[in-house]
Amino acid sequence: MNNLNDNVPLASAYLLIAVGFRLSAEELKKSIEVDGDGRPTHLTAIPLYFLASHAAELFLKAALLKRGFSEADLKRYDYRHNLSALLSEIQKKGLVVTEETVKTVTGMSTQHNNHKLRYTVLIDDGTKTYWPPLAAVFSMLDELLLLTRISTQGV
Repeated sequence: MNNLNDNVPLASAYLLIAVGFRLSAEELKKSIEVDGDGRPTHLTAIPLYFLASHAAELFLKAALLKRGFSEADLKRYDYRHNLSALLSEIQKKGLVVTEETVKTVTGMSTQHNNHKLRYTVLIDDGTKTYWPPLAAVFSMLDELLLLTRISTQGV
C-alpha cells in the first residue's frame, strides 16, 4: 500500500470534522451584524473566526495528507496550528491558491497559531485581531475544501 492510501482515512476524518466546523461557523454568521465592509461589529464573532480558522487548518491538513504528507510531519511544531506553513506546503505540492485566500489564511495564521481566539483575544497585547470580511472567510473555506480532493492531474 502506498503512502497516499495510508493517509486517506485520516484525511477523510479531518475533512469531515472541518466541514462540521465550517457549517457551525455558517450558522453563527446568520446572527452576526456586519458593517459596510462585511466585518462583524460585535465580539460575538469571536467563535465564528475560531471555527473558521480551525476548519481552515483541517482542510489544509486533509489536502496535504491526501498528497503524501505524513501524520508525523503534521504534528511537527512547524506545522501545528500554523496556517501559513500548511498553506506553503500546499503550494509546494503544485496546488494553485487565489491571492484572496492566501491573504485571508496568512492574516488569520498568527492568531490561530498562538490560540488568541481561544484565550486572549480580549487582552490588549498591542496586536490587532484580524477580522477579514465574512465573505472572504467563507470564500477561503470553500477554496480550501476544494483542495482536499485528489486531482486527476496528479496534484
